[in-house]
Amino acid sequence: MNEKAVDVGETPRASDAVQMVDGVHVASFRGVLSRLHADYPGEDPARIEAIVLREWEAFSAGRPLVVPAAVEEGAREILDQPPV
Repeated sequence: MNEKAVDVGETPRASDAVQMVDGVHVASFRGVLSRLHADYPGEDPARIEAIVLREWEAFSAGRPLVVPAAVEEGAREILDQPPV
């Protein structure tokens, strides 16, 4: 395992960018990519994004921790309609 990859999650830069949601530290996807691009300028941006997506899938097991507020609004619109 790449020791440098482990250290990245514990850097002050990463921890300064997180918020807490349901007891889990979270950061914006764009922010994570931006910090990793800055810290690993020689890496292909597509590779960095693929790694972040792979790590997110492994962490989340496909269940979102957060969703855009519009998702709830859309669900309410559907639930407000009479059943078919």
